[in-house]
Amino acid sequence: MLKRLFLFLFSLVLIAGLTAAVILYGRGYRFDPKDKTISPTGILSVSSYPGKSSIFINGKLISATDASLTLPPGWYEIKISKEGYQPWKKRIRIQGEVVSQIDALLLPFNPSLRAITFTGVVSPHLSPSGTKVAYLVKSSEDDPATGKNRSGVWLLELRTGPLGTKPDPKQMFSINPEGAELIWSYDEKEIMVVFRPAALPIQQAYLMETESGLSIMPIDVTLRAEEILQEWEERKMLKHKSSLASLPKNIRQILTESADGIKFSPDENKILYQATDSASLKLVIDPPLIGSNPTEETRKLEKGKYYIYDAKEDKNYFLADTLPIWYTDSKHLILIDLDKIAVVDYDGTNKRSVYSGPFTDNLVFPWTSGGKIVILTNINSSSSADFYDVDLR
Repeated sequence: MLKRLFLFLFSLVLIAGLTAAVILYGRGYRFDPKDKTISPTGILSVSSYPGKSSIFINGKLISATDASLTLPPGWYEIKISKEGYQPWKKRIRIQGEVVSQIDALLLPFNPSLRAITFTGVVSPHLSPSGTKVAYLVKSSEDDPATGKNRSGVWLLELRTGPLGTKPDPKQMFSINPEGAELIWSYDEKEIMVVFRPAALPIQQAYLMETESGLSIMPIDVTLRAEEILQEWEERKMLKHKSSLASLPKNIRQILTESADGIKFSPDENKILYQATDSASLKLVIDPPLIGSNPTEETRKLEKGKYYIYDAKEDKNYFLADTLPIWYTDSKHLILIDLDKIAVVDYDGTNKRSVYSGPFTDNLVFPWTSGGKIVILTNINSSSSADFYDVDLR
């Protein structure tokens, strides 16, 4: 009887011990043979684009992406590299029982350049969501497909099809573009073509749907143009206020009273803004979230500088002195510095040059499916400027 009781108790203790060991192992605890102790560890989950990139920790090659690495708590210098690409570097803090994530974007040393348009591009205007760009063409040539003169309003959709195909630019309105101005509606379903001499009332205005081609003629809205534009502006402001409404009160107040040029990231979790006055952001999440971005933040704002506020983690980072542009993945931004274009992580780290050369009017925007940025440049000085994509893959 005692033997059976002993076996039962032994089995119970063994099962409990094994269960506890499995739980502790899953939470990151490891046996240290040197100190003969069980210590908590953290997990570093590393992914990258492109994949199969080398992972260096404190200067030593450890593994290749994608990988999950178990590390003792502490600070580590991480480098992700691949032949032909600029390395990604960051100082990362590992905490016990916490998973820290890295998703590194590697950028090529020598990106390729490819023409998108061949008609010449004048006065391009990006849609509010950044998914389309409207522009004017001044040409004496006819389109062989339609027989229409190429001059007028054109539309380029910044998307890639399921099979990797890209839509060709399409002519929306055949008209003499001299003196024309393009204005997007707040929901980008319409474009208004306005002829308005400087400091004078609108002389002529046409309204067109962005989905329509030459088969549907734009509507003459000259008499109602100012009223329509006013309505668009009001709708735009309502949409802007609605986006800010979900933010904590003190953050919303700072962005309303001491900031301008507010741009939400494509996933709407981060906010790019320019400080218009000195101010301080109060903590919303205190203490900070476990496993949050370890990059040092800046909560004291200086007038004229650009910052990124991460609403999910309540972190604020100084980014640049000049206007940045959101990249499509919401994790990076594009910076323009004279004749150079760089891509930087949203927390201000890993600034890397991707293009150095001439481009027009500081016009740069990302292709919506990622992997490319679009510039307006004139490769041949004897021809008009056209759109080119800079391939970052």
